[in-house]
Amino acid sequence: MPSLNSALNLGSRAMSASQRTVTTAGHNIANQNTEGFSRQQQSTQTAFPQPNGIGNGSEPSPTTRVFDRFVQRKIVQETPRSGVFTTREEFFSKLEIVFSEMSDSGLHRAMNDFWNSWSQLANQPESDVVRTRVRNQGDTLATRFRDTHAQLQSLRKEADARIQGAVNQINNLAQQIKELNRQIYSYEISGHHANDARDARELAVEKLSKLVDVNMIENSNGRTSVIIGRDWTLVEGDQVFELDATLRGGEAGMVSIDGIATHDHRRDLIRTFRGGEMTELIQMRDETIVGYMDQLDELAFGVAAKVNQPHSTGTGINSAADLMKSAYALTPEARAQPMPFLQDGVFQLHLVDRDNSILETYEIEVQAGVDSLEDIVNRINQTVNDPNLMAASIGEDGSMFLETGQSRRFIFGDDQTAITQVMGFNSFFETLKGAADLRISPRILEDPNAISTGRDLISGDNQVALAIARLQNQPTMREETVTFGEYYNSILGDIGLRVQRNQVEKAQQDNMVQQFREIRSSISAVNMDEELADMIQHQKAYEASARYVSTVDEMMQTLINM
Repeated sequence: MPSLNSALNLGSRAMSASQRTVTTAGHNIANQNTEGFSRQQQSTQTAFPQPNGIGNGSEPSPTTRVFDRFVQRKIVQETPRSGVFTTREEFFSKLEIVFSEMSDSGLHRAMNDFWNSWSQLANQPESDVVRTRVRNQGDTLATRFRDTHAQLQSLRKEADARIQGAVNQINNLAQQIKELNRQIYSYEISGHHANDARDARELAVEKLSKLVDVNMIENSNGRTSVIIGRDWTLVEGDQVFELDATLRGGEAGMVSIDGIATHDHRRDLIRTFRGGEMTELIQMRDETIVGYMDQLDELAFGVAAKVNQPHSTGTGINSAADLMKSAYALTPEARAQPMPFLQDGVFQLHLVDRDNSILETYEIEVQAGVDSLEDIVNRINQTVNDPNLMAASIGEDGSMFLETGQSRRFIFGDDQTAITQVMGFNSFFETLKGAADLRISPRILEDPNAISTGRDLISGDNQVALAIARLQNQPTMREETVTFGEYYNSILGDIGLRVQRNQVEKAQQDNMVQQFREIRSSISAVNMDEELADMIQHQKAYEASARYVSTVDEMMQTLINM
């Protein structure tokens, strides 16, 4: 028959099992609001019976966490897409502000005011007030283009800074996972369960999945390998292969992402990521925002080219000049090369006297794809054949000069070759990069009377002003199929459609992830009522076990006193 000592040990084990269960319940209650915590469960099992087959009570089983790895894996798989939609929403809301037309400072309003000022000038070509208005509206429009470009560039830099910050977060999470791998291995190799460390590791991987797409593989010793993107191993057991944000060549301030393997071997990972905030930040910086900047530049180039085309060969109140310098310059190498963008034909130079009467007209022939700037300058001088009347030259900076003498001045006539636009003679707008540097010609900015309104030096001539005013309603963009306003509206429409589509996709994705989180919560979250009920149940069990031990103790005392 069993000894009283065996019975006493049975009661002691029963008290210990109840105590551990109460402790586990207390641990759950204490971590009810801890992020990533999974409810832990303490159960008992029947102890190995005595040799004679009599029961030997119970003993506690290892403490386990209530956790569904398949639900967690689904959350980690779907979270990167949520990161994409969330980041996209943030940046598109800022793009809407950049292109906002709700205020009086929008680009569309500036274009309309600019065209309207030309309509007024066509009605009053000699008015100083209206000419000043055209100059001011042109300057305002150019400023709006530059400001919009600067805001878009600022958004790109913000995305770039966010990329660098994401790289730092990824590296920090990788170090956390590595350390948790070490803790889990060292704890579980001795036969224990590293429940809290495993929760912390799952949470770190889930946070990582917001930044990049993640695949986690656990080996037999409890360590994990974390693979991000297509195939970059970020963590492998107790090793971390960090990312490095480095400045890339050709574009100041923008970073590329390298993975650093052993022996400092580097690999470009910029196109490796397929989900998470990182993917959308790269997409936004390198494609989305750049696409809108390209469209803005195309619009700026279009406005400048179409306005300059009639303006460069037109005349104003003070258009005749005795010295004119081209707005653009060529490098020494380019001066001897065939000039781009020219057309076959002739352009005219009119020599006028102080009374603006035309004295002589010179026609200079140009061969597109053949003539260089040096060729054209020589041909002008050969055609005029008198440097005292007019001479062309190339400055040290590569710009072209036209100068008259003997109290003569000159104006431009018809231009079939586009030389005036290519070199920037008598232009209204000047630009080399598009929206980034669009500006009013300094000559016009200084003197509004230099604005071209007609074709000849005749009072009241408004041919050029009318031609420019009509540009507002003429199809000039996309191979002359849409107007400037329609082109700009298409940019706004594209942003609106993409915002709407992202809102729908984001709502669907967030709803999916939320459902998986609720499933996880129903499995792993701490239920206060259940924990309190368990505590009361095992408190009663503990009290009963204590009474049992007390009874056995009394029996032993009786035996001793016999």
